[in-house]
Amino acid sequence: MESKFDLNEVNSLNKVILEGSKFIDKEALHEILKSELKLPSYYGENLDALWDCLTTDVKLPLIIEWIDFETSKKFLGDYAESTLDIFRGAEKSTEGRLQIQIKL
Repeated sequence: MESKFDLNEVNSLNKVILEGSKFIDKEALHEILKSELKLPSYYGENLDALWDCLTTDVKLPLIIEWIDFETSKKFLGDYAESTLDIFRGAEKSTEGRLQIQIKL
């Protein structure tokens, strides 16, 4: 995907690394996302709320690197894929100003 960052944004680029092996259940996933992405106190800890926050509340530009994704899938099953779908959708919605990188 072509980057949509301008030169001023590159200097203030934020990167968050999510450690997938810590996503042992849905509650842990949302607790970590809330903390690492600095989501607001009213974050509803579900995928709809994640979408809302990623597209309105998260400071952009932002790169999210989700490492050990395969371990997340072992713990979360299809919910890991659904979460990734939310990130990918937000990536498109923000025209690449939010980017998700997956490390197996």
